[in-house]
Amino acid sequence: MKSSNRELVDRLAAEYALGTLRGRARRHFERWLVSPQVGVMVKAWEDRLAGLEPPLERRAPPPKVWQAIEHRLELRGARRAPALRWAAIAASVLFFLVLGVFALRGPGVFTGQLPVTLQADIGADAQTIYWRVEVRGDRQELDVQVRSAHPLEEGKALELWALPEGGNPVSLGLLPNTGAAHLVLTAAQRAALAGAQKIAVSLEPAGGSPTGLPTGPVLHVAGLQPA
Repeated sequence: MKSSNRELVDRLAAEYALGTLRGRARRHFERWLVSPQVGVMVKAWEDRLAGLEPPLERRAPPPKVWQAIEHRLELRGARRAPALRWAAIAASVLFFLVLGVFALRGPGVFTGQLPVTLQADIGADAQTIYWRVEVRGDRQELDVQVRSAHPLEEGKALELWALPEGGNPVSLGLLPNTGAAHLVLTAAQRAALAGAQKIAVSLEPAGGSPTGLPTGPVLHVAGLQPA
């Protein structure tokens, strides 16, 4: 990559991480995320900007807001205890504050509660399933559950790959051989998964592929299905 092109891509990566790159430009940039170099740039900006969100200013809502809350909760004219009245108002204010947090921070605030959107069973056949892979939220996280222990040589690892249409495989991480694993994806991994209909498993050295691409045999390929 030429230095001038690298500077341009780095600026676009910064805008992408900030969320200011939108529309056709954002969709076009997301197609570049299958490149490991571009993915590294985006990840660097995400790490650099993490925790820099501006603090929320404390503001008293105007009287019209309170009046609308009272009207919606049918509190005007009702003979209710003052404590119950203020509890209902406080609950409404808390509800609107939660909505504000979601609007400011995006869909990944409560990452543990994201719904399953896609899933795949990886195995030798329909009777021998090694892993259940679940994609949560807007391709932001993966849950991997071991169903059967996969044969594995000493000093080797099993690596999971997204297979985007028309692009190179992109690593999604190492697979567990027992128990379960929870993987939070980078922007490059999310983009690769968004363009993929299949995932694959390859045999790699311990620690994973040293090249960013499968180096050992591809042992399994599975299709992603809507949950």
